[in-house]
Amino acid sequence: MKLIYIRVVTAIIFLIWAGLHIIYGLSILKFPALATVGLFFIIDAILAVVAAAVILLNVSIMFIPVLVYSWVNYILLTESRVFPAPVLGVVIPVIDPSVILVFIIDVILISLVTVLWVLSRRR
Repeated sequence: MKLIYIRVVTAIIFLIWAGLHIIYGLSILKFPALATVGLFFIIDAILAVVAAAVILLNVSIMFIPVLVYSWVNYILLTESRVFPAPVLGVVIPVIDPSVILVFIIDVILISLVTVLWVLSRRR
């Protein structure tokens, strides 16, 4: 498979991830006590758009930072379901279809960015 196809698919998935987090962030902002969490979601979504641009533009020197960013998102989602979430200080016991979808997207992104990084090193 040509590298451009993997990059386009990865960028699209990052944009889907960003869209989901903007939706979540805006809905969370409605609750004043969770404003910090809502803002975190929106800022994180913006970073996902930047990651999509990095991947699409093939800025291979930034593939490792994008991979680290993807792992951090996955770890934060996982950690907040088992241990107290960093901002909230409590465990978030909710594991609904949207959380499962984001878990799956995170794993796919980690895999695709890893593949892109490995293939970029072979050139």
